[in-house]
Amino acid sequence: MKTAVITTGGLGTRLLTTTKENPKTMLPLYDKSYDGGDPMLRPLIELIFNNLYNCGFRKFCIIVGSKTKSSILHHMSIDELFLDLLKKRNSFYDKRFIKTLSTLYKKINNCEIHWIEQPTPMGFGHALLSAKKFVDDDFLLHAGDTYFPNYDFIPQLIKLSKKTQNSSCGLLLQSKKHLKGYGIAEIQKKKNMNIVFNVEEKPKLPKSNLVILPVYTFKPNIFDALKRTKIGHNKELQVTDAIKTLINSNEKVIALKMTKLWFDIGTPHNYFKAFTYSYKQNKI
Repeated sequence: MKTAVITTGGLGTRLLTTTKENPKTMLPLYDKSYDGGDPMLRPLIELIFNNLYNCGFRKFCIIVGSKTKSSILHHMSIDELFLDLLKKRNSFYDKRFIKTLSTLYKKINNCEIHWIEQPTPMGFGHALLSAKKFVDDDFLLHAGDTYFPNYDFIPQLIKLSKKTQNSSCGLLLQSKKHLKGYGIAEIQKKKNMNIVFNVEEKPKLPKSNLVILPVYTFKPNIFDALKRTKIGHNKELQVTDAIKTLINSNEKVIALKMTKLWFDIGTPHNYFKAFTYSYKQNKI
């Protein structure tokens, strides 16, 4: 699996006014520095890209909003003039940043990146559907407003998807006490595998305590399922509803259960938790 779709087109209204011109995925979090010194601040989109690259992904479809496209595109574009400026300054800190940016630019240069503009946010499913013409094989979908401190689950999810014959979708699930605001999955064990037999998007009365995390593996038939799926929660096209369309069409959906910490940075409180956790994890 070499293709990843990253969605970053949401308005981020709960984080206004910070997100009026800058999307959620450009918010900074801490990461380890290359020289082993103090942790560095990097925007979330850079962390996601870097981690997925290290997992073997080389083709990226990044879905951006019309208002916030320029800041993401500018950051994720190779800027040799800025590197030259830092080199002329020749300070200790500039050397750290030069190495960081040079490494990022080498990775960007080694990838095929498609930028897809979503003029009006119309739901997670609508954002995914806009990537259809760039995806022709199995792929990974990653929400751009989600912070995972560790990505060891990605190879596990891909391996599970590959070894499960005829599976159209792989879900990442986690048991939670507080279920409000999450998509919910129901599973049954078959031959040591978690088979998903039902999903619901933000139900009022959840039928399980398994929440759907915003990282998925899909076969390209998800795009046909999206086209056959009706507008759902919040009057938007939802990926969870399209997965239910797959299940109703007798397509196999499997799941990997995860216990490790992760953060949806969509609210000030959650972003603060992610920000402080990232510092504690990466400080010397």
